[in-house]
Amino acid sequence: MKTFQEFITEAKAKEPKPDALETIQRNTKRRTPGMKYVVHTTSSGDIRVDNIEVPENQRGKGIATRTFERLHKYADKVGKNVSLTPVAKPGYKEKLDKMYRNLGYRDRTPSDKIAGADTMIRTPKKKK
Repeated sequence: MKTFQEFITEAKAKEPKPDALETIQRNTKRRTPGMKYVVHTTSSGDIRVDNIEVPENQRGKGIATRTFERLHKYADKVGKNVSLTPVAKPGYKEKLDKMYRNLGYRDRTPSDKIAGADTMIRTPKKKK
């Protein structure tokens, strides 16, 4: 018979549920009413962020950063790339690009093996 600790350790090691992206998205929307957030897996299994928009009165509070951190934790666990194409309102492109770079995204290169035409990619972090 398994001990409680063995049960917990085994549960943590299991692969995340396939609907984990939907759960992350649903919880984010619940915490931040009015937030637009669309993410899905591509045919290659990589994760693509189609749209994320924090309501103007909620910006600058780290909401997008926390959302991406949860998404990245999942992507790292399953070993998937996350790709996106930043689209900023006029006057915010540099700020948006800086945020994504701080989150670990880089410009896509021709050698990157990702589906679609996204311009930025974040590769999964290796566990230490």
